This record gives sequence, structure tokens and C-alpha cells, in this order.
Amino acid sequence: MELLAPFRTEVAGQRRALQPMADFLGVPLDDLWHDIVSEWDEHGTMKASWLPRAFREGRGLYTLNFPVGWWIDITATETIAAVHDLFDGQYPTVNSTSDEQLTLSHLTGEDRVLTTAIAGMLRENVELDDGTLPLGVQFISKHGKPAAGSGLCWAYWMREVDSGLAEPTTITASEPITDADPEFKAALAHCKIKSR
Repeated sequence: MELLAPFRTEVAGQRRALQPMADFLGVPLDDLWHDIVSEWDEHGTMKASWLPRAFREGRGLYTLNFPVGWWIDITATETIAAVHDLFDGQYPTVNSTSDEQLTLSHLTGEDRVLTTAIAGMLRENVELDDGTLPLGVQFISKHGKPAAGSGLCWAYWMREVDSGLAEPTTITASEPITDADPEFKAALAHCKIKSR
């Protein structure tokens, strides 16, 4: 869902862009969209609302073996309180700075200036109770929790590589994403897009 949801947003935006034309023609937006998609398909071009095969073929599923350690739960009350202390009332946003109270919506939101600054501040300033450094942060996907999954996302800090050392994380398995993959098909259905 993290990778496919932007395509859903793009298709929805394309539909909304047709609203003035639908209003001018006096037809419902859904009817106009259907007519355009049908004509597009008849001409044999890439089908509207379809994800190119290259999207799937250019990606894979990997199983990783991380070093022993802990992740910071970015959505925990304790983490939000620590972030407040680290930023001392002002934190950066895409529009400048803000002093409003941080909430879960900020930490899982679209403002990459803010979320990156928070992750960087935690990376540089947090030592865990056992004296170790966290591996990175974990957070719930803004797209929800699927019935058969955790809905968790992770951002891993490659501390060793940043220090010029070898990366300790290893890939233990990899597999392609096939068009028959049930999780891929479920995400496509949720996003109302199709793929070959």
C-alpha cells in the first residue's frame, strides 16, 4: 500500500481534473471518465487506471536479517513526549517552523521535512535504557493495517555505513512480485487500480 497508494491518488486527481469539462457538457463525472477510458482502451494504448508491468517487475520482496537491537516506536506516547523535549517547542515544517503540539497525525503525515527532522533528531540524540543505540524507527502505515499483516513500516538507520564500516544487515531471501501474488492483488483492489 505504501508504494501503490500514490497511483490511486494520481488517478483520482486525473478524474477530478475532468470535473469542469463534465460540468460544461452537463454529464456526470463518472460517465465522462468511463467514456474516456473506453476510448483510450479501444485505441490500444496503455489502459487508464492500469499500473505498468514495469512497476512490478522492477521491484521484489526481500527478507532482511537486521542486527540485534531495538526500534523506536514513533507513535508511542513516550516518543512523542521525547520529541517535544528535543525540539524545545519549535520544529521544522515544509512551510517554515511550527510550535503547535505534535500529534500522531504529524508523525505519520505527508510533511517529509518534519518527519525527516524528527527521525534525524531521534537518531542523533536517543540512547536506549540498555545503553544501545536504536536501529531506527517503526510506525503504523498511514494506509492502515491489512487483515493479514501488521501494517507496520520501518525506517532503518545505516549507522555502520555512515561510519565507513560494512553493513551488518543481510538479505536472507528475495522473490519477485508476480501478478498472481495475493498481497499485490489485494493492494491493487484497495487502490482501485489494475496491473498486468
